[in-house]
Amino acid sequence: MIKEVQFLEYTNGLLDGDKDKCIEVVEYLLSQNVDIKDIYVDLFQRSMYHVGKMWEQGRLSIADEHLGTEITKSLMNRYAPKIASTKKINKTALVSCVDKEFHEIGARMAADVFELNGWHTYFLGACTPTREILKFIDIKRPDVVGLSFNFYLNIHRLYEVIDHIRKDYPNQQIIVGGQALVREKEKLLDEYKYLKLFSTVKELDSYLKEESKAN
Repeated sequence: MIKEVQFLEYTNGLLDGDKDKCIEVVEYLLSQNVDIKDIYVDLFQRSMYHVGKMWEQGRLSIADEHLGTEITKSLMNRYAPKIASTKKINKTALVSCVDKEFHEIGARMAADVFELNGWHTYFLGACTPTREILKFIDIKRPDVVGLSFNFYLNIHRLYEVIDHIRKDYPNQQIIVGGQALVREKEKLLDEYKYLKLFSTVKELDSYLKEESKAN
């Protein structure tokens, strides 16, 4: 469990651009046998949500937000070997941002959560055109396609890729995640009742755990 004081210490380091302080907090948590998934959910994601809200409120500059993002990505890369060592199951997931979606860190966290639950994951990153997602599905035939959607004005691009996937691969399981679901969740469920929607990687992790028990 991550205590509030540790979260605040980490987040202050992130806001100060102090990567060493952030690493120090993570290393301490690992030394206390805190699960890497808890670090992802309760430290990395939660702190980035905090940074995002501060930016929306005009309390941080774009440069500040970008710095926090890059520090978080560097820490995710640093601790990637702990994810790679997870025992694998025979499941694959394709995770991608929709076209013109530039914020990829949430999708990267989702891909890593799949990996932490034993899945083999193909992460395509930011701004992936619909045609490229479709090509990749055709080649890899993943069990699940995960789409990241953070900017609500991109909803028509999300509709586009979902419609194309369902047309070409009618049995393909699709999940959608991202901060824009706060505004668009009910609309998406009305339009696409078969979708599974996750507002946080914690929700995704809980779902994958339940799926693992069911199988």
